[in-house]
Amino acid sequence: MANHALKPGLAALGALAGLLVPGVTQAQENFAVSPGVLLSASFGDKPAFGLGLDVRSLVFFNGGGCGDRSPRGALGVFGQAHWLNFTNAGRFAAGLQGGLTAPTDIFEGVVGEAGWTYRSTYDEAHPGGHGIHAGLAGMFYPIERTPVGMDLAVRGTIPFLEQSKAEVTVSLGVRAPGIFGVPTWKCVIGRPLRVDGAQALAPVFASHAERRAMPIDEITRNALGRAWLEDAQGECASIPAFLALARDLRAVGAPRALIERALAAADDEARHTALCADLAGAHAGLSLSPILMSPPPSRDLDRAEALRRLALESWADGCLGEGAAAARARRSFAGASHAGARGALAVIARDEQRHADLGWDILAYCLAEGGRDVREALGEAILASPSAPPEVAADEFDAKCWRAHGRLEEGAVASTWEETEANARRRGEALVTAAG
Repeated sequence: MANHALKPGLAALGALAGLLVPGVTQAQENFAVSPGVLLSASFGDKPAFGLGLDVRSLVFFNGGGCGDRSPRGALGVFGQAHWLNFTNAGRFAAGLQGGLTAPTDIFEGVVGEAGWTYRSTYDEAHPGGHGIHAGLAGMFYPIERTPVGMDLAVRGTIPFLEQSKAEVTVSLGVRAPGIFGVPTWKCVIGRPLRVDGAQALAPVFASHAERRAMPIDEITRNALGRAWLEDAQGECASIPAFLALARDLRAVGAPRALIERALAAADDEARHTALCADLAGAHAGLSLSPILMSPPPSRDLDRAEALRRLALESWADGCLGEGAAAARARRSFAGASHAGARGALAVIARDEQRHADLGWDILAYCLAEGGRDVREALGEAILASPSAPPEVAADEFDAKCWRAHGRLEEGAVASTWEETEANARRRGEALVTAAG
């Protein structure tokens, strides 16, 4: 690679980064693309400062459900291009990366890199050369609950050919989103979409159309925008979840009324998506459009397995999840004064209650059709340890404004969840007993 390839290489990487910035799209939770700008200092054959671009992608192979902050492993690829000392010299690297998330409010995880690197020639005294690239980077968020992150990395060049030199580089990068994608600090939705057993959020298309952000303090506005955006992503993911529910109900021979109610619920979720996305965009000053995902394929081996699965999902996602979503929306509506939030919450509270009622009716149908197998599986699920309520953001923002714009604080979310769960357990136990 000659020195004249430096500028085209940077331009190509920059163009790729421009196509992938979060103002255009957010990856699903099982896949992340992260472009960034790096400042670096190198020590070795010739000390140098660098300005560079870095684009990387990761695929996660465990965990990653909605609001799930448990550690996840990831594998992917990366590419880097650095302009050195404002000369014609540059450093290029590409290869494989592997990481592990360990999410907290600020720190997100670490990633290791291995691959090839090439530094072009400074002058006759400092020739370029190829080398083996190795690095370690940590990802963190200096401003909590924003998608813009930073990474601090140490990278080394191990000589590979005779003319190459060993180097150590320390770099600081700014990325949007971070290496592991946009973190999900909380998620408050009804029926989730499950992909390979993990809950998924819909990706989002965002355009930088002229739209004035709400005139409230930046920290509170960012927290509100992120909260409503995650709701919009969750509501959009519920559309294919209900379509799959209608399909599966038809497959087991359920009454037509249940199938039609599941399809009507998908329409409701489309309306909720638009309402939540509009509120998120109003806070962010953007036009936001969640992207519809495909329904997951059916994997039931027979009708008995399908009835058991439908019963368990209706308990967890309908009786509990949508019941709690309806209760939260009602409580949020009572404390809200912002007209847009009140309008959205009134619709969501009404519809989510209908979805919860649908969950109870599906549960009763599965108990009647599935016999002992469904009763035992459902009884175990009802008696299982209480599940944790959804996370909410910390109280660093203006709490009064947070409530006025239709959001609940941590204590209110937890108490609403616990009350919904206690009532659902009593009702569920009565259903199982009556079915026996």
